[in-house]
Amino acid sequence: MKDPSRGYLLCCIERTGSNLLAEALAGTGIAGRPLEYFNPVEQNQPWMRSILGDSGLVNGILKVLRAGTTANGVFAAKCHWSHLRHLGMLIRREWSESERTAMYSTVRSQLPGLISEQAAYVILSPRFSHLSGHLEAYKLFESHLPDIDIVWLKRRNMIARAISHFRAKQTGIWYKDSSNTGKQLREHAYEFDLEEIHALYLIGCFQEEMWRQFFHVRGLSPHVVIYEDLVARYEPTVRGVLDFLQLEIGQSAIPQPIGMKQADALSDEWEQRYRQWRIEAGL
Repeated sequence: MKDPSRGYLLCCIERTGSNLLAEALAGTGIAGRPLEYFNPVEQNQPWMRSILGDSGLVNGILKVLRAGTTANGVFAAKCHWSHLRHLGMLIRREWSESERTAMYSTVRSQLPGLISEQAAYVILSPRFSHLSGHLEAYKLFESHLPDIDIVWLKRRNMIARAISHFRAKQTGIWYKDSSNTGKQLREHAYEFDLEEIHALYLIGCFQEEMWRQFFHVRGLSPHVVIYEDLVARYEPTVRGVLDFLQLEIGQSAIPQPIGMKQADALSDEWEQRYRQWRIEAGL
């Protein structure tokens, strides 16, 4: 494994196409290996233990940096908002094992029903908008890797994102490729849950705002990638990221997508139902 000389973080929230973009970048062989090294639910998985051995994330950060680095010295990691929070809490020694499964439920429990985005922000902000942990995590990266860039992957349609998140949570299927044709998706008995979808919408909007605030406070200028653009103009969008990172791939082909689209007619139907409710509710 090679020590990195530069790198980037692929920052995002759930269901914004991060697997699609990460696989494309990793497949070039020159843009690091952007995996979820800091995802708390992955820490005891065999692939992470093979990287860390007996180390934890903080004292084993060099092992993670090397694992995420390609032969040209470029490091990459995929970071959801909660992943950076996890790393920051570990650095500050505020993390407990109970946090591993409580992160979503803790945020969700603060939302008292079908409220507006502004009301949700007022409720969530006092408890979850503190940036100290995230800033500590970023400082750890900088201490080992001064030359680090940010790619911010977003999604215009945050309603579709929330529905995708809800369906993934229902089925436990977060990714579909040719080896997983989605048979479970077709056979699962779905039930529309307005309140849960709305909560996921609110949490997604809140986390996107937290990313924006973090970049502003830290003085970072990320390269923004929009999920819908990535899907519609896959190769040019991936090349745009490589250009931002100043990585030369020349005329070599961008790897074709491995993952398959999970949204379907039911997703569209639920989006229409949800949008109609928002109109009726005056949101």
